[in-house]
Amino acid sequence: MHKFTKALAAIGLAAVMSQSAMAETLKLGFLVKQPEEPWFQTEWKFADKAGKDLGFEVIKIAVPDGEKTLNAIDSLAASGAKGFVICTPDRSSARRLSPKRADTI
Repeated sequence: MHKFTKALAAIGLAAVMSQSAMAETLKLGFLVKQPEEPWFQTEWKFADKAGKDLGFEVIKIAVPDGEKTLNAIDSLAASGAKGFVICTPDRSSARRLSPKRADTI
């Protein structure tokens, strides 16, 4: 599992345990910057799996910029979500794995 999904799972588990008496399904937002990228789609899949395993609903939202991020957070609050994770690109590993950069080393 990726570190973002682990964080989401921990938040979900804590929230589920603290509110286990409630019949309502716990909702957590999972916001990604570039949903068309395979890496982000994989993160969403891991978040869905964590949600199924731990008993919470994942609300997936694409947030390409800061304004949309703020709007998404407002929407999550309005829908009753108890928290959210913002999944950003890992620029350091992208640089490390870049073929162009590998040629210069």
